[in-house]
Amino acid sequence: MGEKILEFKNYYIAVFSVNYLFQGIDQSLFAIIIPIYLISIIGVLDASAIAFLGSIIGIPWILKILYGMIGDKFGSKRFGRRRPWIIGMVSFAGILWIIMGIPNFYTASNAITAFTIMGFLIFLGMAFGDTIIDGLFIDITPKEKLGRISGYTWGMRSIGAIAGGPAFAILLVSGLLNVSMLFIIVGILTILSSFSTIFIKEPKEYPEVKLGLHLKNMFNNSRDWKAYGFSLFSAMVESVGVLIISIFVLVEMGVLTSVGTELSLPSGDVDVYLYNAFITMIVSLGVVAGALIAGQIADKKTRRLSVFLAFIITTIALFLMIIPIAWPILLIFSSFVGVAIGWRHSSYAAVVTEISKQHLEMDSTYYSLCNAFANLGGILGLSLSGFVLELTASYIYVFIFVAVISNLGLIGFLLLDPKDYEHTL
Repeated sequence: MGEKILEFKNYYIAVFSVNYLFQGIDQSLFAIIIPIYLISIIGVLDASAIAFLGSIIGIPWILKILYGMIGDKFGSKRFGRRRPWIIGMVSFAGILWIIMGIPNFYTASNAITAFTIMGFLIFLGMAFGDTIIDGLFIDITPKEKLGRISGYTWGMRSIGAIAGGPAFAILLVSGLLNVSMLFIIVGILTILSSFSTIFIKEPKEYPEVKLGLHLKNMFNNSRDWKAYGFSLFSAMVESVGVLIISIFVLVEMGVLTSVGTELSLPSGDVDVYLYNAFITMIVSLGVVAGALIAGQIADKKTRRLSVFLAFIITTIALFLMIIPIAWPILLIFSSFVGVAIGWRHSSYAAVVTEISKQHLEMDSTYYSLCNAFANLGGILGLSLSGFVLELTASYIYVFIFVAVISNLGLIGFLLLDPKDYEHTL
């Protein structure tokens, strides 16, 4: 397939980046705006309920193998195999955001249910589109650039959280924007981002896809199962790092009142949006830095070194969070967790995208399968963290638990043959 890869234009990076950027913006609403908005609507909300909502709306990301199979097998000869799916499914998510912007769409009695259902459907569209654009990325990106561009695009997704969260929070607090208008604006921008893919030239020919045979090849060898194990456990820290840490810091700052696991706004002040946005911005800046550095190391040094450093940084960062210390220092430690998250994903992506190229006929499906395991790991990490939090009523035990369990991914990675993921070999 290497001979059929078209010349990679530099502006393709911008197209990929804008799509990942708006994925980050969409996800930032559920990490920054919606949890606080739910508390303001309902009055008192259990932290485990927020974790549960996050787990449910994350389910569509587990089904990425299904989207990958559809995107690999079916497409348009005129418009391309990838582009129609990207535009169609991401636009579907954008339309749902616009619907959520309808006034009085939710009340205190149905808010949790409404946000859970709509969040599930929104991320169904986003996950489908993300899977197909991943396939397009693998199709046309030279392997010697996979680490750096993966790190860059993942960093752009985090910038979506940085640019989106604080900017929207400022507009909400200043009164220039209300939550309904915010949802409508995000919906429109999400739709527009998907149409930017019309500027990418797709390959005209792809290898013939035989679903049964090629799918079977993804499950009948030990190499791929090792990669799946690596994917699963490596991602357990991601959702916890953004959601749980934000809540923990807000509690330590005294902005949120925590009794056991129940959270409430002591003053009812909407400024809490800004506090939460600022915390997430600190974490996300770390994500961007970690992703960019890890991508450079993966391509210019070795991917093995980049992965090892990811596990080391993650463990140290999470254990720093359990130190009793003033909240300004806690914010700095939170940024280290962000570095760990970005570093882990960038090094992981460099490894998995390289292995994906060994499944030429269904590279998108294979990469989506690895990401499905990764997303399952993220959901398990969040769900298990919610369970540990409910059981112990202590965020400290959550950080210890995640630090330990996330390192299980190192087992799968160490069992992989470096020839399968080191592009220099």
